[in-house]
Amino acid sequence: MSKIEVDEMREIFILSLLIFLCLISGKIYATSYKGNFNYVDPYKAVEDMDPGWNLGNALDAIPDETSWGNPKTEEYVFEDIKRMGFRSVRIPVTWVDHMGPAPDYKVDKEWMDRVEEVVNMALKKDLYVIINVHHDSWRWLSKEMKLDKEGTINKLEKLWLQIADRFKDYSEKLIFEIINEPTYEGFSEQEAGALQNEVNERILRVIRNSGGYNDRRLVVVPPLWTDTYKAEKYFVPPKDPNIIIGVHYYSPWDFTANWWGRKSWGTDRDKEQMDKDIRIVREKFPSYAFIIGEYGLFNGNKPAEWYYFDNLIRVAKKYKMATFYWDNGENYDRRNRVWRDEQAIKIIINASYGKRNAFLNPGVLYIKENKVKDESVEIELNGNSFVGIYLNGKGLIQGKDYVQESPNRLILKKEFLKNILTPQSYGVVARLNFKFTESVDYPLDIVQYKDPVLLDKPFNIISGVPTDLKFIIAFNGARLCAIKVFDAKTGRPIRDSWTPYLRGWDDFSVIDSQVIIKKHVFENLSKYQNIDSLKIIFEFLSGEIIETTLKVI
Repeated sequence: MSKIEVDEMREIFILSLLIFLCLISGKIYATSYKGNFNYVDPYKAVEDMDPGWNLGNALDAIPDETSWGNPKTEEYVFEDIKRMGFRSVRIPVTWVDHMGPAPDYKVDKEWMDRVEEVVNMALKKDLYVIINVHHDSWRWLSKEMKLDKEGTINKLEKLWLQIADRFKDYSEKLIFEIINEPTYEGFSEQEAGALQNEVNERILRVIRNSGGYNDRRLVVVPPLWTDTYKAEKYFVPPKDPNIIIGVHYYSPWDFTANWWGRKSWGTDRDKEQMDKDIRIVREKFPSYAFIIGEYGLFNGNKPAEWYYFDNLIRVAKKYKMATFYWDNGENYDRRNRVWRDEQAIKIIINASYGKRNAFLNPGVLYIKENKVKDESVEIELNGNSFVGIYLNGKGLIQGKDYVQESPNRLILKKEFLKNILTPQSYGVVARLNFKFTESVDYPLDIVQYKDPVLLDKPFNIISGVPTDLKFIIAFNGARLCAIKVFDAKTGRPIRDSWTPYLRGWDDFSVIDSQVIIKKHVFENLSKYQNIDSLKIIFEFLSGEIIETTLKVI
């Protein structure tokens, strides 16, 4: 081998070593996501992105990534959501705690680097990625606009100029979203709607003029509040071929948040309203691509949640919209890499891929101790065929363990149920898996319970000195779903004037056997005259109630 050949091999080796060292040190982690932009039109992108997932309460947390309880985001998060079947991720980002003062509003390098690092983690898994300006909307944009409109929009323009510049050479799989859920204090609704149209136009102009591939990059533009009805009234899409309209869906709030005692969803009227809520923008803007950038539920009533998710996904697909499930860590446990409600995700994925899910009524079978009988189960097949029922992997025997009276109705036999129930064992005692031809399996939990018992309660309430009220309840397998509080003498509500029901999980919480009604429920108690006692009613999904009365002194 000649000296020239040896020198060439040495140079190749040194260059390869340098590249390897750069890779493992993270110095060129973005290389594979830059320099390659294969244009995709908004409609095809929406089709390819569905279904999507939100990395909630992470980079949008205030003031830092871990401030709201989630661990620092690692690459395995995106590996896990990709494995479940998600094709895209929306990464909300709050910038204000990492920005310098006027006039430049310079973003801290460390924060911009961290955002880029997380974006690259997701792109590495071949996911579509949306990044945005998130809680800045209520932290400063909404508050400052009335005081100084031009200065506030200029601040947002300066922020977006920096974001757009950092990511201008990224592939088409990175998408920008202008602002999350914009609202504007001190403006009429009509004025606020027009103002959001102006904000969209100006920020889009900044992005398009920022260089790189940003002249063609897809950008999500929101209407006021990202609400479909506000969009129908006030939204004017920018004249740009590469935009996607972004709306959110958390309706009806009394169900999705478990406010005011609502426990269920799924009547024909419910479904018609959901269809109308989505259809109204598709009809108004028939030629535009859409995403539902957030949806989710917080009421804890899992079978009803599953049914809601399935219907929403199918309505969205009907109107050619991609959906992005909001997960702030309540479902996907980012520390232990487990899904707390994996069934919900399976239903979402199955529906998103165009398959129909079957459902049972009741969704959970509550059996009171010593009152075992034949139990009827209704099946909504949705085009599926029933295959069978399995317990611990073993199929139940038709005619012995259950009787199928019709394609949509079967009876679980009393003797079978007695055999799987254990005396004085409360809670979920068995899970039956109902299998269908196309649907995901439906897990029917068999819950044995007896009457819940109030073991301890406060002696009284001191009017004008609100404190949390703590109740100790032996649930005995029953599951709390709602609480009512009202004047024991007149029946007058004390929280909201139109209903005695508390706002689920805002007004009360459950920790093991302890139920805590939060002190703000009683803050206005002193304004009422002649209240000498309050009645409190605890309602359970099995149908039981506990009533108690507290003196007001």
